[in-house]
Amino acid sequence: MNTPRHSERGIILLLVVVLVAAILSVSLGVFNMMLGEFRISGDAADSFRALYAADEGFERTLYKDRQQGPLCSGIADPCVPIVMVNVPSGACYEVRVARRAVAPRMKITVTGQYQCGVNPLRVVRRAFEAVY
Repeated sequence: MNTPRHSERGIILLLVVVLVAAILSVSLGVFNMMLGEFRISGDAADSFRALYAADEGFERTLYKDRQQGPLCSGIADPCVPIVMVNVPSGACYEVRVARRAVAPRMKITVTGQYQCGVNPLRVVRRAFEAVY
């Protein structure tokens, strides 16, 4: 009669190992999900910086076009040298102005970028484009 009890001793250890493995896999899944959410929230902040840099460049370019007269005198793409401008937030923007022979004549494209420099690890870009 003692034989069946001795054969069931290892089952508790097996159940504990299975239970610990299940808890570990659930906790790793939750950790992975939270890590992804932290990355997304960081990308959102970088995206806003790039968007605001593009907006600043766009507003400055439109202001120059309206106050100083047309930016382009000839028909070309780009008709003004492409310029990269740094802003205090650590972002930068690139302005591209093109002029066409047919209406709409002017096309302004401004691309804002966060993490500017020689070799940034991660780059976020957002752009505005106006055709008039």
